Amino acid sequence: MLDASHGVRLSSLGLVLLATAASAAPAQTGWTEVQTPHVTLMTDLNRDEARRAALSVERTRAALLAAAWPGTKLLQPERIEVVVFANRQDFQSYFGDRVGGVFIHGAYPPVAFLYGPPDKWEQRATLALTETTSVLKHELMHHLAAFIYRRQPRWFSEGMAQFFETMRVSEDGTTATLGDANLQAFHSYLRVRSVNVADALAWSGKLDQQDEATTSGLYGLSWLLVHWLYNTHAADFDRYQTLLAKGIDPDKAWKAVFPNLSPGALDSELNHYAQLGEFRNVPVPVPEVPDTLHERTMTAADVHATRARTALSAAASQVHGEGQLADAKKELAAALADDPANVRALAMKMGTVPPAERAALGRSATAAHPEDGLAWLLLAESLQNSGENWEECMQAYRKATELLPDNATAFNNLAWMYVQKGQPQEALPLAVTAVRIAPWDSAFLDTLAAALAGVGRCTEAVTAQARAVDNLPERAGPAVRARYAERLADFQKNCKSAAGAFLGTPGGASPPPANKP
Repeated sequence: MLDASHGVRLSSLGLVLLATAASAAPAQTGWTEVQTPHVTLMTDLNRDEARRAALSVERTRAALLAAAWPGTKLLQPERIEVVVFANRQDFQSYFGDRVGGVFIHGAYPPVAFLYGPPDKWEQRATLALTETTSVLKHELMHHLAAFIYRRQPRWFSEGMAQFFETMRVSEDGTTATLGDANLQAFHSYLRVRSVNVADALAWSGKLDQQDEATTSGLYGLSWLLVHWLYNTHAADFDRYQTLLAKGIDPDKAWKAVFPNLSPGALDSELNHYAQLGEFRNVPVPVPEVPDTLHERTMTAADVHATRARTALSAAASQVHGEGQLADAKKELAAALADDPANVRALAMKMGTVPPAERAALGRSATAAHPEDGLAWLLLAESLQNSGENWEECMQAYRKATELLPDNATAFNNLAWMYVQKGQPQEALPLAVTAVRIAPWDSAFLDTLAAALAGVGRCTEAVTAQARAVDNLPERAGPAVRARYAERLADFQKNCKSAAGAFLGTPGGASPPPANKP
């Protein structure tokens, strides 16, 4: 989702539709929402399977955290949403038959789309093999790694995700086993030999900017490199990860830890390892996960809104998403027909009405749902984007942060409001909270950089903006990337150590052009 001004991230519900459809989709029933400490799962699985699915995601998260970073506890609140369709064909009607699951990390909170009970989420090349891969483990690894590492080169990020997606958890849930070969990645390495370690270490940019074979080879080589480091250079690999966690430039970190590992020598080493190396398995303990569940039956309007969101996500992820967009329009119309004040549906409707009418939708949401933080966030965004009533907008954001203590968007957008008012001191703690909740988000890092520059903490401002540049999503175009780089250069050149020196113009720093991711 692209926002409308510097430092502001629209909520993941604020998706744009071209028009609402006149006809409504048939009512949906049998859906349940299950919440665990870190997961909100929405599904039409039966109640027992819904509970099992939610706990499976929660336990997978705990196992990955324990396996990848033993003893680490994430102090900040973090949550993912998961939509699970009981029927495979239902899932495929949105995303096609080429994928077993979809994880959208750029949204807040991140959302996964899957189908079937948890045993269907694992893919096995043949029934005779124990090795499996899992889109859920792969993407959860990306999600958790964003809290651990301030900098992640592409080869490392994708190599780690592929390495840990083969993790096996014991039936009693007390141990996890690492080190199984990722056969898909292994085959990619063996099949595409035109890619070398130097290519992997320099891998950046959009995932589809290279031909399919080259991209496949980079994935395979990245997995093998991580597997080799994990098995043969464990202590040094830990040191390298520590430097990434501290925000050290990846190239400098690599040279500091592996000064004698040249890319050319590594090519030969990895080739030998692939043919003759020992792939050892490592068992690690997994902490017990409390079976804490909160359930509710989803209303028909909730289900229609969930389907509309799914269709919109599918449309955005495909070149030809016209059919999914049409489905989204129908589902949105059905949701609002069932419940004109449904908060999720109203959030999606925002993009279909003129800016002058959006505040009325936000006010109707808060009137109908005064204790729903998303309703207050919706009102705040509608007021901000329409330029109406600054003080009412600030109050709505404050209410949203009170009711949604784990919603990074609310904290970020309120922080930017203070930056615009020339009050970086008030903005800074809010921006810090937003980045603590969602440290991967480039817009939130951008806001933090502006607040830090505003109070004269220039070194930290430059570091935050550099992270914002690194974390720009793949969809960000050249113009957006150029603006982020320009702001980094501006901080490096113009930020002064005196508090408030950088934001010297009335109303804060001048916002850059629109369409910032």
